[in-house]
Amino acid sequence: MKRAAKILGWTAGIFLGLLLIAAGTIYFVATSDYLRGQLEGRASDLTGRKTQIAKVAVQWGWTTNVKLEGIEVANAKWGKAPYMLKVDQVDFDIRLWPLLGGNLVLPRLVLRKPEVQVETGDTEQLNWSMDETPVITGAAKALEPESRFDAPVIGKLEISQGKLGYRDPKRKLELDGTVSTATGKAEDAAELSLKGKLEGQALEVRFVGGSVLMLRDTDQPYPLDLDVSFGGTRLKMKGTVQDPFKWTGANVDLTLSGPNLSDIYPLLGIPGPPTPPYTITGKLERETGLWKFIQSKWRVGESDLTGEVTIDERRKPAFLTAKLLSQKLVFEDLAPLVGATPARKTNVSAKQAQTQAQLEASGDLFPNVPLQVEKLRAMNMDVALDAKRVVAPPWLPVQALAFRVLIQDGNVTVKPLTLSVMGGGTIAGEMGIDARTDDPKVKANLRATDIELKNFFRQSRYFDATQGKIQGRVVLAGNGRSLAHVMGTANGHMAFVLGGGSVSSLMVSLAGLQIFDALVLYVTGDNRIPIKCAVSRLNFQQGNVTFDRTLLDTQKSVLHVKGQLSLKSQALKAEIDSDPKSFDLLDLHGAVMIEGKLRTPQVSLGRVIPIPTPVFGNAKDVPCAGLTQEVLGAP
Repeated sequence: MKRAAKILGWTAGIFLGLLLIAAGTIYFVATSDYLRGQLEGRASDLTGRKTQIAKVAVQWGWTTNVKLEGIEVANAKWGKAPYMLKVDQVDFDIRLWPLLGGNLVLPRLVLRKPEVQVETGDTEQLNWSMDETPVITGAAKALEPESRFDAPVIGKLEISQGKLGYRDPKRKLELDGTVSTATGKAEDAAELSLKGKLEGQALEVRFVGGSVLMLRDTDQPYPLDLDVSFGGTRLKMKGTVQDPFKWTGANVDLTLSGPNLSDIYPLLGIPGPPTPPYTITGKLERETGLWKFIQSKWRVGESDLTGEVTIDERRKPAFLTAKLLSQKLVFEDLAPLVGATPARKTNVSAKQAQTQAQLEASGDLFPNVPLQVEKLRAMNMDVALDAKRVVAPPWLPVQALAFRVLIQDGNVTVKPLTLSVMGGGTIAGEMGIDARTDDPKVKANLRATDIELKNFFRQSRYFDATQGKIQGRVVLAGNGRSLAHVMGTANGHMAFVLGGGSVSSLMVSLAGLQIFDALVLYVTGDNRIPIKCAVSRLNFQQGNVTFDRTLLDTQKSVLHVKGQLSLKSQALKAEIDSDPKSFDLLDLHGAVMIEGKLRTPQVSLGRVIPIPTPVFGNAKDVPCAGLTQEVLGAP
């Protein structure tokens, strides 16, 4: 028995001695340059970047403390910054026992003066990407939490004097900012603040979120608050998410506002349409690969809209679907879609106001504002708008409109397009923009049916005396990056016919220079005279417009319009000649001349005989039915 006890004692002593020797060896290795060199080499192999660690210190125990000092990870060879990661000190406690079960528990993690540099190269490669560092990126992907409850348990996370830099030369993006955290309690927050420039405009990002501990140790929704300003554009996102990794159980309000919706492209990568100043609010939801913007309310210029927008990131390129409904659409707010500006002086952006002032100063009607059509290649779309009520100017009797826009690889089709006109008439057809090249091709094919003529004279003295229905056709095609360029290269025709009705006698008398009638009507008031026929065909050839078979056949005379219009210079030169059908006591025997810029032409009298004299008219009625067929039916 004693012998057995002695053997057991010797065995225990030897075992204890071995433990002491092993502990001493581990301590020596853990605190020596050997371990530091091994860690540097292993880290360099994993990252594909040269990694340096100035000092390593380990205090062993069931909860082991590790200190790494002077960590620096070299940048990609093409990177501008000397390193992509630099940390003065990483100080963390780790529980060894949970590691056996595959759980990472860090009661304490402190990062002192961490500095992260993110860069993209000429081919849009990322210095932190899998292609650049395949081993570590693949490992990080494998360790990425599938849900909030798979996140590492970090009892106390502290980031002090953290810095983050981001450089993307292709997008002209530069950001520098700070990262900080509170003490790790569930009610505390993590903060990120960045400032810089994107495409030459000021960019600021501020994010406040729940603590890391809150991700794992509570089933309360995770709070987030994001505020981004880019030039005049402002994006705010605030709310809670039940699981931020999956974006489930989201109750997040999104507000987007700015002077022009097209400005969001550099920020969000979404090719928004040109608009007046806007504010959009709604809820942001997400499914796998699919973002949803629901319960949205839009205030664009003076118009109100509601609807839903989804972006499917599973498709390449991404696919945007929008269904919008408007109970009040101000027609002027559609002007920026073609590069034009709303005519009003208020509720327009500073840039739109400047463009309008330039148009007024030059006398031009079509603005030469380049449309960023290359954005149409960035995302495919299916956008539908149904405007139940349209507020239009008096000269445009549109009361409702609906259209669907399909964008496929830069090819845009607006079909169907329907404008409902007061009195039951319609303007319907399709439009298209082929933006697959740098010289976009634009086309329009529209037909006007049963449009009441009187509605073009709302709020004028001619309204009550005007009657008749217009039929029309517009077939045009042009190319260019602005409305001015497209119109300046337009080919095709526009044709309109009024088969019968009436117009103001005063209006006809003034146009025909039958001044006796005009003077009488000015004193006694307006009256109505029948229209037997009115036709007009405008032929377009490379932006040059000629008046072809353009006339007005009334009871008293036939008015003929001839002349030319250059859409390149936007200059008009036309004349209206009157061919009386009966005797008139006073006639000036001259034409009405219309000359000058299309925006503000000047009207004058082209006299032949300087004083009014009687005229014996012998004009005949025009063959309206045949002329109508010629004007509308010709290609």
